[in-house]
Amino acid sequence: MERPWLLLALVLLSAMGRSTAIKLKFQGEECLSYTFQQYEYFYGSFVSLPDVYGSTAKYDLTITAPSQQKLYEVHKESEATFHLVPVESGSHKFCLKFNPDASPTRYVIPRDVLWNINIGYSEGHDKIEETDTQYLWHHVYQIDGQVQELKSTLHYLYWRERRHRETVESTHKRTLLYAVLRCVVLIGASVGQVLFIRRMFSRR
Repeated sequence: MERPWLLLALVLLSAMGRSTAIKLKFQGEECLSYTFQQYEYFYGSFVSLPDVYGSTAKYDLTITAPSQQKLYEVHKESEATFHLVPVESGSHKFCLKFNPDASPTRYVIPRDVLWNINIGYSEGHDKIEETDTQYLWHHVYQIDGQVQELKSTLHYLYWRERRHRETVESTHKRTLLYAVLRCVVLIGASVGQVLFIRRMFSRR
């Protein structure tokens, strides 16, 4: 008799290889390809990180099926999530394209984007076989899918919070620098006025 905890451990270990979180660095456009089976549920997200100017760029995301049919599109976003079930098997194309018209800075420079994708199993998937443990496997896959989705969501929220924090810190530094420069200019102007008045009276 198979042990439930052993089955759960095996499934969770095997699922670890079906989760991808990478940091992309590109200028104009970056395309990735992933192979899915028919009705194999997948989900993911992307988060644009601040560039050297402290601003967050906007991107267009397009997901294309093997038949070149567009499954998902989003435009002028700095972050987004997607949940899809492919209707055909094969290599699917994911393209992220920098949108200069919607971005704070139009300069085409290398920027960082956090990319995350997870592949799960939908109910009734052909990997759930008709065996004596079908009922157990069914719930194990459900739990695994929920755990992976929660992990993906936490990953997305972490990087979004980190991006917001970096933006706030960058704004704070620029505001502090502006305030210091303003104080220096005011002090310099005051000292200059005093010296000018003293020189004017000393000549008289």
